[in-house]
Amino acid sequence: MKNLIVSILTLLAFSNAAMSQKSIAKKSSLKTESAKVIVMVNTAKWCPVCMVNGKRVEENVISQLLKNDKCEVIVNDLTDDQTKAKSNEKCEKSGISDIALNNKGTGMIYFINSATKEVISKVSVSQTDSEILKEFEMAISKI
Repeated sequence: MKNLIVSILTLLAFSNAAMSQKSIAKKSSLKTESAKVIVMVNTAKWCPVCMVNGKRVEENVISQLLKNDKCEVIVNDLTDDQTKAKSNEKCEKSGISDIALNNKGTGMIYFINSATKEVISKVSVSQTDSEILKEFEMAISKI
């Protein structure tokens, strides 16, 4: 009888451990499924780099990123106080207003982990389309 009780308790312990592992795995997969890269594009109408590269990046890069469900694109327009205020609303909604305040370089694309709100990397819009997309893929691999 004593051996039977020990066997049942051992079986219960292993069963609970297995269920805990499944629960952890499920939570982990949910976390990675919901994690995204926030792509913050800093632009301004007066920025020479933006003027030269903006249309190309918008057509060849941003249009592709908008189709990716692991990506959220935020255009942070730093042209004037009015555009900054509108952009700040978008940044606040995504929880990256501090990042936007601390990273004001125009003509730059910042890749941000949506879960940790940390900048993963950044790239200039003057880089080639393939270099920018490669940087995005690298950022996705880090979430």
